[in-house]
Amino acid sequence: MPIKNKFYDIISFENLIRAEKNTSKGKRYTTEVLSFHNNFEENILDIRNRLEKLDLPLTHYSTFLVYDPKVRIVIYIDYKSKIIQRAIYDILNPEICKMLITDTYSCIEGRGQLKAMQRLYDWFQIQTRSNQKWYYYKFDVSKFFYRIDHEILMNICSKMIKDPYTVELIRYYICSNRRPFGMPIDGNHLTIKEDEMLWECGIPIGGGLSHMLGNMYLDPLDQYAKRTLGIKKYIRYMDDIIIVDCDKQRLKEYRTKMEMFLNDRLKLIFNNKTALRPVNCGCEFVGYNIFPDHVNLRKQTTLRMKRQLKRVANRYKYYEIDFAKANETVQSYLALLKYSDNKRFKEKLWSEFVLTHNLEVHDEQH
Repeated sequence: MPIKNKFYDIISFENLIRAEKNTSKGKRYTTEVLSFHNNFEENILDIRNRLEKLDLPLTHYSTFLVYDPKVRIVIYIDYKSKIIQRAIYDILNPEICKMLITDTYSCIEGRGQLKAMQRLYDWFQIQTRSNQKWYYYKFDVSKFFYRIDHEILMNICSKMIKDPYTVELIRYYICSNRRPFGMPIDGNHLTIKEDEMLWECGIPIGGGLSHMLGNMYLDPLDQYAKRTLGIKKYIRYMDDIIIVDCDKQRLKEYRTKMEMFLNDRLKLIFNNKTALRPVNCGCEFVGYNIFPDHVNLRKQTTLRMKRQLKRVANRYKYYEIDFAKANETVQSYLALLKYSDNKRFKEKLWSEFVLTHNLEVHDEQH
């Protein structure tokens, strides 16, 4: 069933307050945030009144590069726009998730990295209980967020959301006339200039809607794979897709048909990192190396954990985040580590992680 009558839920005073709280949760207040809080109720009311008239505040964009886990351009938005996008996300995403297939796992409550790993691990274990040789085919979409076609995405939004005002809210942040978000298929994140980027495609990764919209955009592919092709073991985590079968030739045929669908219907292509291998060789997925009889964290994942925990400890030391925010990272890593066999790494990681405040900074602030 399509989503209906959500516009006034999105722009309600209560939802905007909740969205602001979620946006600022656990973060150090910048000058922009402090300025917003100085006239909090007036600013929330102003946003609400402007949204009701679809007179949206101008979005201000800034751009920077991130290098972990891979280099990519992040387009950052101003605080008011973050609140509005969070308000849209908080109301729509739970409804969107109900429409997705069971084996889509990114940005869905109760279906994160750990659940995705466990699902694929369960499939791999089937081989140990059978006399057949199983294979997996892994592929991901080339420059996914930067190649999402605006017209196709808006058509998908209009089918899934039968609420013209809500669709117009989303259109404002997708079809921006402020700056381009898209990249040519051969574009280089390190060297591309703004005037080389594309207006008709791409959504900003730094916005609050990117993962919800990404799931919506690839849902037609999910439905095609499951309902039309009848692939029993198909799993997707954002733009990473794996299919599993005991028939190698059948996997090749599935891939060919999926690629044709992806290109014809969504104007996307798979990149050249595809892998068709026996399950016994293991598979890299959502930060793990998954085998039929055990699971390990990838080396890249362990290094990223070390760097992130070091950043968390440093930010906590200088009062940039509170204990609750630091503990969020700790608990998420504990969950990821629980089902892996990296015993030595776990011991070393937690022995080196200490949360303590810099008392000199505390005295200066007080």
